[in-house]
Amino acid sequence: MTGFSEIILFIVAFYATINFIRLYSLTKRIFHFCLGISAVFLSLIGISWPLEGFFSVLSASFITDWSTIFSVSFLLSACAALIRDLKPVFSRFPRLFTFLPLLLIAVYPFIIDTGMFKDWLVALYQFGAIIICLLVFSYKTYENSDYGYLLVGIFIFFITFILYWLPESVFTLPRYAWILFVSSGVLIVTVGYNQVHQLEKSITDIYEKKENWFV
Repeated sequence: MTGFSEIILFIVAFYATINFIRLYSLTKRIFHFCLGISAVFLSLIGISWPLEGFFSVLSASFITDWSTIFSVSFLLSACAALIRDLKPVFSRFPRLFTFLPLLLIAVYPFIIDTGMFKDWLVALYQFGAIIICLLVFSYKTYENSDYGYLLVGIFIFFITFILYWLPESVFTLPRYAWILFVSSGVLIVTVGYNQVHQLEKSITDIYEKKENWFV
């Protein structure tokens, strides 16, 4: 059952990758770029066991650990980019600052053997990303109910996160159940975002697109 759920995760994450990279090619927004890269590494988690078979020097746990770090780091960078996009142009912080969460990738080799500290740091990144998205899209849903579908997906992530960190004596689920929860959240968020996102309104000025790689 776990293998089947991982295949589902790979398919859903790969779909999200294609979707957000396509949006980035149209809009040149850092938000879309970071979501697309985050989904790339999430899809690698889904095929970690097959990759272990093809590359004997890599273990599935190694692939999963590093893919998780890359995925959550780019996810938090996407949240930083989202906050930047919501600010008036004159008050936006420099684009480079949206990539500060990627520092976790550079630090990770030094904390990889720290056990609970490593887990708590990753959890803090995940919690930060979830809370930011909940706050932003709750407000968006208040303004426009069309955002509700997207908010449902984020809420699934929130519930999954809370249940996952409960003591095993209180609540526990098999690995495949957690994977299916995450897959459901990714799918709903991706489809929901497509429903509320108007490409013709988010494409930047042609001249600005040519002059800037990131907007």
